[in-house]
Amino acid sequence: MSFERFAKWTLLSIFLIIVAGGIVRMTGSGMGCPDWPKCFGLVIPPVHVDQVLWSTDKAFSEGQMIIHQDQLWFAHTPFVSGQVYDASNWSLYTKHDYVNFNPLHTWVEYVNRLIGVLAGFLTLGLFFKSFAFWKIKRKIVFLSAFIVFLMGFQGWLGAVVVYSVLQPIQITIHMLMALFIVALMVYLISEAPNKKGVSLLSYDKKLYNFIKIALFLSILQIILGTQVRQLIDEIAKSFDYAQRELWIASAGNVFKIHRSFAISLVLVNGFLFVRNYVFNLGFSYPKYIALVILVEVFSGIVLTYFDMMSLMQPIHLIVASLLFILQIAFYFELKKLKTK
Repeated sequence: MSFERFAKWTLLSIFLIIVAGGIVRMTGSGMGCPDWPKCFGLVIPPVHVDQVLWSTDKAFSEGQMIIHQDQLWFAHTPFVSGQVYDASNWSLYTKHDYVNFNPLHTWVEYVNRLIGVLAGFLTLGLFFKSFAFWKIKRKIVFLSAFIVFLMGFQGWLGAVVVYSVLQPIQITIHMLMALFIVALMVYLISEAPNKKGVSLLSYDKKLYNFIKIALFLSILQIILGTQVRQLIDEIAKSFDYAQRELWIASAGNVFKIHRSFAISLVLVNGFLFVRNYVFNLGFSYPKYIALVILVEVFSGIVLTYFDMMSLMQPIHLIVASLLFILQIAFYFELKKLKTK
């Protein structure tokens, strides 16, 4: 497999992390695994509540966690339990005080982590493949190495999110880091030598300037969107997750600003499509961007007027991330044409 194709598969795996993260958020599964990188101290997480409770004549592995007296405990060493609970075999888990077990949440979070591990191995494999360019373009090797480092850092951020019991600021940082890695992956793909023929496309200054504005607005919208989501979560909790029709009305100015910037985003990206079409510039990205914008607007309308429909929340985030990927790819395409 060529380096470019392998890099695209790696990019897809990183995008799947964002998709999985959206599903984790939708289902409320972020604390499905209360520890990291294992899940309840196990490589394969529990599927039934009996597996996280103490019982007699039961084998426990080192680090395995149980819920006892509404607290999390982990085993010092492997042992088999006797007829009476022996507190000396256990230590209190002190990194947070969240105590709950829901098998659905546990496995949704576990699959999310598995996708992260897969993406990590793919980025590592990409780094090894990059040495084929050592003598002709070392930038590829250094970029690949930096992405491997960032994936490790992102894994650490994932642990911070868990230990903070899903603090909104930590979730936002985690999300922005994922987008930064995606941007670097797209840049890496654009810089990789390929055997395609000479491009017949020409640099267009107005498209280049407007795609930069579009990227800025998209990043701003994603940040504002995470703030809206945080606020909605707090409002939903205050209403005991009932009266969904009142959530948007209670969101105040943050939601209004997010909605206003959405209009700007539509106009700027619409300009990209119109200019590319009217002047027959031949770029494919503006068409895909316009299509994704329509889906994003539709999902936003559904969220606004259909009481924050749960299914639409991760779709809104995933489509926003896809929009960012297409925009950053178009930006690097134009930037490469500019330097020719």
